Amino acid sequence: MSDVLHRGSCLCGTIRFEIEAPLGPFGFCHCNTCRKASGTAFTANASVPRDKLRFLSGEETIRRYESSPGKFRCFCPNCGSPIYKEAAELPGMVRIRLGILDTPVGDKPRAHAFWSERADWYDLKGDMPVFDTWPDLLKGK
Repeated sequence: MSDVLHRGSCLCGTIRFEIEAPLGPFGFCHCNTCRKASGTAFTANASVPRDKLRFLSGEETIRRYESSPGKFRCFCPNCGSPIYKEAAELPGMVRIRLGILDTPVGDKPRAHAFWSERADWYDLKGDMPVFDTWPDLLKGK
């Protein structure tokens, strides 16, 4: 029996992976760097233990960009799909970009983070709480 809970891939299919752990809580990050890295109003990311992320193909092609000290955005060099983020302050964890999952997430976002940095053209907060920092309720395990 397989322990795979999620599968994902980049747009071109070079990078394919499986996750053998539940996704951590997630919300929408509106910080300037996430908006620039994604090209849209916010990102949706969930923490998973690095040792539960298994690459089926393309791991050796992943490129890393240090967007701020100790924070690396990892992406496919062929199609540009963002795959995950690593942070020196959270060794052993990665933040998977939920848009690249090929399986259902199975949860709902819990909050908007860095709301004060949101794009001036986005104001749909819905019923979720908003924070100007990264709230505890979104922190990984």
